[in-house]
Amino acid sequence: MFRRRAGKWGAVVIVVTLFAGCGNASSSPIARVNGITITHQDWMVSVGSTEILTGTPISTHAKARKAQIMALVQQTAVEHWALAHKVISSPKAAQQASDFLQHQVIPRLGNAQNLTRSLSQHHVTMSEFRRYLANQMILEAAFNRVTAGENTLPVGAGSAFYHANPALFVTPTAKLAREMIVNSRQQAVAIETQLKKGADFSALARRDSKDRASLKTGGSLGWVKLGVSSSLPARVTSAINHLAPGQYGIVATRLGYSIIEVQAVKPGTSVPYSDVRPEIEAQLVQKQKAQAFQHWAAGLMRQAHVQLYQNG
Repeated sequence: MFRRRAGKWGAVVIVVTLFAGCGNASSSPIARVNGITITHQDWMVSVGSTEILTGTPISTHAKARKAQIMALVQQTAVEHWALAHKVISSPKAAQQASDFLQHQVIPRLGNAQNLTRSLSQHHVTMSEFRRYLANQMILEAAFNRVTAGENTLPVGAGSAFYHANPALFVTPTAKLAREMIVNSRQQAVAIETQLKKGADFSALARRDSKDRASLKTGGSLGWVKLGVSSSLPARVTSAINHLAPGQYGIVATRLGYSIIEVQAVKPGTSVPYSDVRPEIEAQLVQKQKAQAFQHWAAGLMRQAHVQLYQNG
């Protein structure tokens, strides 16, 4: 099925700028943009805050540093432009950041204590994190202003994308499977031998399986969709993926040893264009907006007064 690639945290990550520092958390400058100084501390706050929002570590290898610094420089130039042209005010951005923090960031992390713990682990203060979020709100406001006219796609663009990428628009292959869990590999092998001789899987599962949740269904896992995240252990889904109907497998998990049988397979089918057209068009519009914004930001950078320092 067509999968959205939207940011985990919604609109805040609408302008994708991932930063990586060099490990120096001092206040020494790394750049100056339109009179605004960017320090190593600003850089490291961006690193930590972005990691908190995305849940993904950011590489700090030297090869990427130049591009990452320029991304931070460009972001600063965009923020300067947005404030100078009254696209949004600093107080409004701060209020939006506060709302976002309370209604999205904290709930996503579980509670305020988890946020405090994460900030401490990334060496970011709450005030620095709030300022980072406010900057993201400024970037979002600039993005929306600059791309306001980019809402119309060329005729047939959605259909062309659909037909050019058929693999994106299929339901996942599914396998009907069942499982029983026992304590030892020796016991699992003995049960597998009985199954291959014609023993009834459901009867053995009800008698021997440790998995109390599936006893009433004889160990049935139902239709397991391949390539789609599930609550099953990775080794179990991998075994199901590799087994053909009528085959058995044994895998070790933290609960014991699983005896798995695949009963049937249901191939994926193409999803009609009409079912995914709104999703495709929304993503293509977003891509069009992103391209237009990057083109505009590049022009803005050519007009900005930028100074890069050697220690950056």
